[in-house]
Amino acid sequence: MNIVVQKYGGTSVNTEKRRAMIIKNALEAIDDGLKPVIVVSAMGRKPEPYATDSLLALLPDPNKASLRNKDLLTSCGEIITTVVVCEEMRAKGINARALTGGQAGIMTNDNYGESKIININTVNLLNLLKQDIIPIVAGFQGMSKEGQILTLGRGGSDITATALGAALHADLVEIYTDVDGIMTADPRMVEDAKLIKQINYDDIFQLAEYGAKVIHPRAVEFAMKADVPIAILNTEKGRNNAGTIIDEMDKNIYSENKFSAVTQIDGCSQVDIKFTDIQKEDIMFDTLAKKEISIDMINIFPDRKTFIIDHNRKAIVEKIMNDLELDFEINDNFTKITIMGRMKGVPGIVAKIIGALYSNGIYVYQSSDSNTTISVLVDAKQAKEALNVLHNNLIK
Repeated sequence: MNIVVQKYGGTSVNTEKRRAMIIKNALEAIDDGLKPVIVVSAMGRKPEPYATDSLLALLPDPNKASLRNKDLLTSCGEIITTVVVCEEMRAKGINARALTGGQAGIMTNDNYGESKIININTVNLLNLLKQDIIPIVAGFQGMSKEGQILTLGRGGSDITATALGAALHADLVEIYTDVDGIMTADPRMVEDAKLIKQINYDDIFQLAEYGAKVIHPRAVEFAMKADVPIAILNTEKGRNNAGTIIDEMDKNIYSENKFSAVTQIDGCSQVDIKFTDIQKEDIMFDTLAKKEISIDMINIFPDRKTFIIDHNRKAIVEKIMNDLELDFEINDNFTKITIMGRMKGVPGIVAKIIGALYSNGIYVYQSSDSNTTISVLVDAKQAKEALNVLHNNLIK
């Protein structure tokens, strides 16, 4: 059985016209001899009523709400989309079935808000496909062994799609979005961003890890392990138009240009801690790890530690710090910008990056680097300007 998994993000499902492309792409896949499995996200972005953030805004205080209740609430967005898409297909005479993540066989661990897929039972999906029924699967969610609904975190629908692609041994996973593919920068932020037509798993994993928003890094990992190619495509242009192909190609994006892309991660909070007790430091890092709190851009000094976290995990981090009676401060509204390229052994790169930013009045609060990346932390209000400055100076 030749299977294609087609995933549609929030801006690809929020109008009837865009949802019509789902039907068109599914029928084209069938004409090509493929069995489509469709994964959908919640409709649109806030303030659209069924977007994830709009659902969270219904709560009296989202930051204090039960994690279980938040997962139960936000899972509704994807379920609504599955039913709407399914009924639109049925209205066109197409046999389709709407499924929650759990009904699609996706089993997760018990970590509310950031759960991980531990197993996928494909029996139900394969039975539907054998009957020529198109499964419409709610992305972003799964079910625990105890029958609880849990969500996979931001970008979870990408993870759903590639995890299903891997479990079903699909020929291809198609990720539909509102841009043409993987770009040298976010085209919503940088007008002159260019399309990267082909890229290998390792490079896209790194781009995704550093903030390329069209695909989640955990999604890339599923596809890479199972060697399932991914196509990043523009919803409005359809499956037969140019996009970005992600596969095992040998060539990497750093082979031609010293700098290849500029990415950003929004919603960062900077944590600054003054330490006088090294034992508390060990306990803190151990507790953060056990709570699956990802820390980044860590700068370690004898008397203080500075790092960044996802703003959505701030409440948990504050509780850990307060429980340990640490002297700490958490500041919000930062963006981490990363320049990708061949950095090793090339002198003057950091000076060029910092100089370009400072000459435009953009302050750098932290920095970090590796052989292929240099990251800077800037005020979120200056993020768009910083992205354009770096893209124009290093990539354009």
